[in-house]
Amino acid sequence: MKFLLGQGFLVALSVIILYYLFHTTQFSPYLASGALNWQSIVVLIFFVTNILINTTSIIYISISRAFLKKGVSKKLIYQSLKIGGVLSLGLTMVVVLNFLHILNIYYGFGVLTLVLLIALVI
Repeated sequence: MKFLLGQGFLVALSVIILYYLFHTTQFSPYLASGALNWQSIVVLIFFVTNILINTTSIIYISISRAFLKKGVSKKLIYQSLKIGGVLSLGLTMVVVLNFLHILNIYYGFGVLTLVLLIALVI
């Protein structure tokens, strides 16, 4: 239960920090010269990845407890963090590749879905 509470706290804190940053004039993806502000982009990617990993972990553990009647164990926690990490890494890669105009977002989500389905089936 402490794990889920900690995960929920991290999600709430990340959302609050991103909400604050989005409402400041200093947090912009572009500099005054028109170049990319990589510091702001990396901060955004960090907090979004944090939110994705923790939310996926909370959902996975909640489904396992409610429908599969599993108790919270270290194995379940590691499994939920692994699934959350893989999913957030894939989504982050698709968004970054779209941002850099290397891959279309629709093709990226299609490839990510295929890779996840193949990984879950095999």
